[in-house]
Amino acid sequence: MTSRYLIPAVFLMAAGMAFAEPKITMTVQAVQTDDPQGYAQALAKSSELVKARTGIEKLNHVWVGDFAGDASGEVFVVRTFPSAASMYANMDKMKNYPEMDLLLAHLKGMRHLGSSVLYKAVRFEGAYPDGAVFNTSIVCSDEAAYVKLLDGLKATIEAGGFKDAKVNLWRVVSGRSHSTHLVSIALPSQTRVAELLDKLNDENLLADWYVSAAKLRTTVHNGTYHEITK
Repeated sequence: MTSRYLIPAVFLMAAGMAFAEPKITMTVQAVQTDDPQGYAQALAKSSELVKARTGIEKLNHVWVGDFAGDASGEVFVVRTFPSAASMYANMDKMKNYPEMDLLLAHLKGMRHLGSSVLYKAVRFEGAYPDGAVFNTSIVCSDEAAYVKLLDGLKATIEAGGFKDAKVNLWRVVSGRSHSTHLVSIALPSQTRVAELLDKLNDENLLADWYVSAAKLRTTVHNGTYHEITK
C-alpha cells in the first residue's frame, strides 16, 4: 500500500490577527502500512498512554480512503488540539515515557510515515465517531466570501434531507503542496455519504452553487474517507 498527502494547503494570517483567540488545530499524517486494522489497534494503545499523561481522550483517529483517487485505500492518522501551541505542549509531556518509547519502536515495524499537514479550523461543526466524510481540496481566492458560500451549501444540504451533515472548512498552517483549504462534509456513516452524493448529483442540486463557487475556488482533489479507529 502506498500513501501520499490527504489534502495540503497554505496558511496566511491576516494583519492584526496575531493575538486572536487560537482556532482548533488538526494534524493529518499519511501512513504506509500493510495492516490498517492492526495499525489502528496499536494506535489505540498509544491513545491510552497519551490519556494517562495528558488527559486527552482518544487522541489518534485512523481514517482510510474509499473513493479518493490516488489516496484510495490509504491510511491517515488525524489528531485535533485546541491550538498549535497546545499540541507542542502535549508533545513535551510525552517525553521520557518508557512505555511510549516501546510502543513507538513496535510501530516502526508496521509503518512508514508519509506527509504531515497542519490545519486550522475556519468553519467548524465537528465530525462523527466512526463516521465518514466527503472531502474536497481547493485553492481559494477569498476565504471570507467562501465561508458565506458554505452557509448556502449547508442550507441546500439540509433542505435535501441531510440535517445530520456537518460542514467544515480547514486552512493549512504548514505542509502545503497544492491546495489552500480543505472542505470536509461529515456524516455518521459511509452509507449516508453515498446517499448525499446520490442526492446532490442525481438531482443536480448544486448547479447554481457551483457557478458561484467557481468564482472563489479551484477544485484540486476530492474523495470519500471512513474512520476505523479502535
